[in-house]
Amino acid sequence: MDLRKVALPQFFPAHWLDDMPEIVFSDFPSRIRVGYVVRENGAYSFVLEEQFVASRLTIEALHSHALDNLQMLPSGLITIAEVGQGAEGFISAKDNFAAARMLLPAVRAEFASRLGKEFLATLPHRDECFCWSQAQESGRQMRHAEEALEDFLSEEYSLTPDILLVNESGFRLFREQDVGHINEPLR
Repeated sequence: MDLRKVALPQFFPAHWLDDMPEIVFSDFPSRIRVGYVVRENGAYSFVLEEQFVASRLTIEALHSHALDNLQMLPSGLITIAEVGQGAEGFISAKDNFAAARMLLPAVRAEFASRLGKEFLATLPHRDECFCWSQAQESGRQMRHAEEALEDFLSEEYSLTPDILLVNESGFRLFREQDVGHINEPLR
């Protein structure tokens, strides 16, 4: 199997590495890592160290090919609405890669063109990415943060309740949200 042609990026919770250290990944802020998956028979499996070594790719090359493959997927819709003092939007897709599409520079650029050079985003689970302008009034921003925490706690494929600061070049942790009773280490 040629990973250059079939690998796709997929976010996963960093704590998975405690039980499965052989998952090949790239770093990402917050409680998330970027793994690489191969789709087969309606499901996907993560690329593991043995398969990665056999591919003779670097992690940078694998990441680049995975982004190219993600860009070629047919579904992925960005919806942006003007509300109050600033816009907000989300990505929808029916292929379980909605959140991962934020890794695409063109997607971040589209959001930045409408939400501002730096905007805020949540990735509570693999099928959700919600972004908003920092110009929004504080009450609305707090509701977004609360919704991210609720979604994180209620979804099967949860990623992070944290708020990320996003620009065209990448991501950084903006605000860590306390999940209280969840005993998950931050990495």
